[in-house]
Amino acid sequence: MKHYNNMTRQAGMTLIELTVVLLILIGLAGLLVPYVGSFSQTTHDSTNSNNLTQLNNAMGRYVTDKNHLPPHVDTLTNGLADAGSAGGACSGAALGGVYCGLANPALFSNVAFGANSTQAQSLAASGINMAVGNDPNAQNKTFGTSTGMYMLGDPANAIYDTTNFALVTGVAGVGQNYGMGMDYTGTTEAHLARALGRDAMVYSDTCYDYVAVGIGDNNELIQSTMAAAPVYFPQDAQFGPTQAYGHFIAILQVDSANTGTDPLTTQPCSTITEPAKFLGVVANVPTTESNTLVGVNTLLAQGWNNRAAAN
Repeated sequence: MKHYNNMTRQAGMTLIELTVVLLILIGLAGLLVPYVGSFSQTTHDSTNSNNLTQLNNAMGRYVTDKNHLPPHVDTLTNGLADAGSAGGACSGAALGGVYCGLANPALFSNVAFGANSTQAQSLAASGINMAVGNDPNAQNKTFGTSTGMYMLGDPANAIYDTTNFALVTGVAGVGQNYGMGMDYTGTTEAHLARALGRDAMVYSDTCYDYVAVGIGDNNELIQSTMAAAPVYFPQDAQFGPTQAYGHFIAILQVDSANTGTDPLTTQPCSTITEPAKFLGVVANVPTTESNTLVGVNTLLAQGWNNRAAAN
């Protein structure tokens, strides 16, 4: 007579037991999804704000060591016309226009600084006597976009010529109103205040031009006080460094007028040509993230808001 071991026959899991275990695991996974998403968002925010902070510090160290701003900045304007090789947002891009590879080019306007202009002299006096254009035909909109070399400063030298740069513009609905006629709504000053975290009244679009320049791989800052040029990591992968200009942008206060008075502050413009002044580093991001340029303060506030929303 054969004897069967009941324990042996029942070794393993029944179909019902396996189903219960899978349902429990699926439920636990569902509970963890919000926390994983929150962790990913927190990492995104902290990485970008940390990169911005490091780049701001690197600029400060460079100026302290060299006593001038780093040349070989990206002009953020098209150094060439579109040849039909890149397509997309750069299709039909014109020479000298705002760089078509920017995530949000609408935040800038292009301007030409002549070799004998106050602006060119201001940039050259700060140490930025050389700049490079951006290539609209490059498939990668961040790396390897440098094209041409522009010399600034000496009007008596034939190699110095007119150079196109990108200026920060005002943004509708963004503003600060201090009363007494000092309403900065929609102005460049208000845009800078939002991006850099200061009061609008410390800026003057009458006396200065606020020039945006890219800190790319050719900038003299790199390999001097920073190992590599960092990039911004967007939330939307469609605007990654390949698709849109990912390097960070330095905002420079460039002297544009040695006469006149600011109509809002009633303060007179400087009577001498001041060297361009570094104000801070920002990122140009898709409109889905911000309708303005974003700086360290903006990213920190955004990070706290995202954390609060996740809780």
